[in-house]
Order: sequence, then structure tokens, then C-alpha cells
Amino acid sequence: MTDNGSVFGNTDFTGPLERLGAAHPLIHAGRPQTNGSVERVQHTILEECWKPAFAHYLVPRCTGLRRELERYLACYNTDRAHTGRWNQGRTPTEVIGLAKCYG
Repeated sequence: MTDNGSVFGNTDFTGPLERLGAAHPLIHAGRPQTNGSVERVQHTILEECWKPAFAHYLVPRCTGLRRELERYLACYNTDRAHTGRWNQGRTPTEVIGLAKCYG
């Protein structure tokens, strides 16, 4: 789910989505509830991944930060229970697994 920014309309972004058969819903203009979900995820990643990573490295390097983000996203998607209305205590991987069964 993204806003209607130009970066999300180019083929570098949409090409892989089409190959994977993934949907690309856009947030609705004037609907802070939708945009709030995106903003919340970004804030969570900042607080739980980026700030600790920058505090951990004396001189942050792209490879170290990439490794931290990969570890965090793996945990975020498979181990960390989410309490929002869509996940209801399940991990994103569990929700997607259910979507594949019922989709």
C-alpha cells in the first residue's frame, strides 16, 4: 500500500509486483486512517530498527544497516505479533498464509 508518488508508478517498482502477482493498493486521499497505517509502520521501523542500529555502529555503513534491516524485517514479519485490527495478534506471515488459503 503506497501513496500516489511518482516513485511507486515507475517500472522498477511495479514490474516486480506484477511478476509476483502482488496487488498494489493506493492509500485514499483525505483518509488519514489509511495513511496512518503506513505512517505507523514507518515509525515502528524507525524506533525498533534504525535508532538502535545507528546507536550500535560507531560509523554506520550501508552493509551493516542493510543486515540490521533484513534481520528486523524477518522478525517483524514472522515472529512479532501485531495487535492492529487487520492482524489481531497474528504475524504478517500468518495473515498472508491465511489469505493464500482463502484467496
